Amino acid sequence: MIPVALSTPMCIFIPKCQLLPFFAERISGSRFLSAFFVEPLLHKFTSRVVAVDGQAVKASRRGGERAGKYILTFYDTENGIALGQKLIGNKENEITHAASMVEGLDLAGCIVTADALNTQEKFASALIQKKADYCLAVKQNHKSLFYDIQLSFMDRTETRTVEIEKVELGHGRIETRKISVLPGSCLPAVLLKKWIGLDEGTIVKTTTESVNKTTGEISSLDRYYISSLNFLNAHIAEQCARAVRRHWGIENDLHYVLDVNFYQDRTQCKNANYLQNRVLLNKWALGMIRKLQKNEESETGKEARSVKRIMTKLQSPTAALEALTSLINK
Repeated sequence: MIPVALSTPMCIFIPKCQLLPFFAERISGSRFLSAFFVEPLLHKFTSRVVAVDGQAVKASRRGGERAGKYILTFYDTENGIALGQKLIGNKENEITHAASMVEGLDLAGCIVTADALNTQEKFASALIQKKADYCLAVKQNHKSLFYDIQLSFMDRTETRTVEIEKVELGHGRIETRKISVLPGSCLPAVLLKKWIGLDEGTIVKTTTESVNKTTGEISSLDRYYISSLNFLNAHIAEQCARAVRRHWGIENDLHYVLDVNFYQDRTQCKNANYLQNRVLLNKWALGMIRKLQKNEESETGKEARSVKRIMTKLQSPTAALEALTSLINK
């Protein structure tokens, strides 16, 4: 039993097994976040790619809801650290909350990526004001922008196109990825006026051609993006390719791991504070594991142990304390 002092003169005793739920239900997400700093875990890489996306906690849904409650996350793909999160309810609420979350984060020098849902003028403007760059997916939810980008890459008289290509083998496929970029100034002035930073920025087309090595079947997919990265930058195509590719880290390295290793999609609860803080603790723990992995690779020169193996080892209080001490002393 652990004594817990309340705001009233009384003192109650809470069993250790109930301590986390007790605090998680009563502390607001912002206060909980301030208690567990992510700053000490960060390396200030040049042009860190920060991916923005929402994730549903499936088991939190109630009768009649199609999905569970969504949590919007800003994820540093270079460090493997969640910089911030917010419980937003429905998926569509990402549109209104993404821009407001920018204000409380240090994103200067970062490249912020997002899917088409968050490709919003207010969000792009907020990022530029924080001295960050953006690389945002464009689909037909912005029809005029989408079709004008398409037409720009179809213009055979355009001579400023910069392209790079990469071939990858794996999972029974041969994939050819081609990145093409053009200056944002190709777009009509009315669009450039809406999207701050795009007049000197870049429009991007990615083409992924996949060949099934067994059947020989070929598939091809084009995607389009807008970016405030200056078109005149050296290696602009490589910069855009890196931003586009790193965005998938929030799905593969964060959301998937939280569901598989932390069983987050099975988290059942009705209390909003508990849900948000429990997810936050999961992300904080995963961030520390990512840091341990980087340290292990640096020290041994070999690939680090998996998240699952490290989690198994850290079930020992002694091992967990040693790991925390090593991170603090680095």
